[in-house]
Amino acid sequence: VRALADQGQILEEIGQVGGLGRGEQVFGVRFIGAMGYVVTFRQIDPLYVVDLTDPRRPRVRGELKIPGVSSYLHPIGDGLLLGVGAEATEEGQRTGLGASVFDVSDPAAPKRIQHFTLGSAYSPSEFDHHAFLWWAPTGLAVIPVNHFPPEGGPGFLGAIGLRAGKSTLAEVGRMQHPRDDADPGSGAIQRSIVIGDRLYTVSQRGIMQSDLNTLAQEAWVAF
Repeated sequence: VRALADQGQILEEIGQVGGLGRGEQVFGVRFIGAMGYVVTFRQIDPLYVVDLTDPRRPRVRGELKIPGVSSYLHPIGDGLLLGVGAEATEEGQRTGLGASVFDVSDPAAPKRIQHFTLGSAYSPSEFDHHAFLWWAPTGLAVIPVNHFPPEGGPGFLGAIGLRAGKSTLAEVGRMQHPRDDADPGSGAIQRSIVIGDRLYTVSQRGIMQSDLNTLAQEAWVAF
């Protein structure tokens, strides 16, 4: 992590902290106030807490090592982060999709306090933050999911709603757009938004309106 300062017509490096996850790659970064959260991954997912209070002397305050990787991090309350990414074995082999709530209220001792898994799946949220929705008034995360069971079958192409907080990370419901057998991928949910007390999800096939509390379908408009 490098800190840059505006020096007239140039950006000059004024501080840096290195050595994060040696031999690994950076998969996720989030800056909140004077703190930075960096996730690296190769086999094990270290979550580093970087103190940027003095940008000339940034320093690692704490780290947490768990299998898998949180490639997207989102603040969901005081001292809480929601991570979305890949579940993996100790050897770094992907096993599915996972979400975790991290307590980072103590920078020196970050910990995972809630965990949700879905096997043989991935989410566009892992590489496109626009695909993720956090609705703070009800503690709802909406995550698009593509689930392909290894044993075959229809799987699931849609979005999952998770209630997330310090004491919970649980599925509330699912949304799935009408399937087109000629082009099943066109039903993949790409975006979601809340308007009033309704949740709207968008795919290449159309827009679905759902109840914000139950996520039950209320209306569908095809493109």
